Amino acid sequence: MNFSNQLVRLILDFYREDPEEYRAIALLQNCRLSRRWGTLRIACNDVRTAEDLIRAIDCIREPVAKLRLAKRLKVFVDGAFTKVFPVSAPGYGTDAATVEWGKSGFFF
Repeated sequence: MNFSNQLVRLILDFYREDPEEYRAIALLQNCRLSRRWGTLRIACNDVRTAEDLIRAIDCIREPVAKLRLAKRLKVFVDGAFTKVFPVSAPGYGTDAATVEWGKSGFFF
């Protein structure tokens, strides 16, 4: 098992008892994941997969934050950068949905 598959399995196992959220992010199995410099890169093969994962980004954020895997998530399609999402540290009063990049918020 390579490192990308281990990251996918780690995130998917977080929701093994919640089938609805598991289905929302099951498309991660079709993507390549890698970590570098506090960033979890999600490389998707097509735009549709990327859009579906972006809609379910909160389901990806939670295990990444709790397991302290990365500070931000970056979604790529065919090697081209698409979008970046901050991952907030749990328990510090930072709501990841409302944080404006560079203005405030505590990131681990």
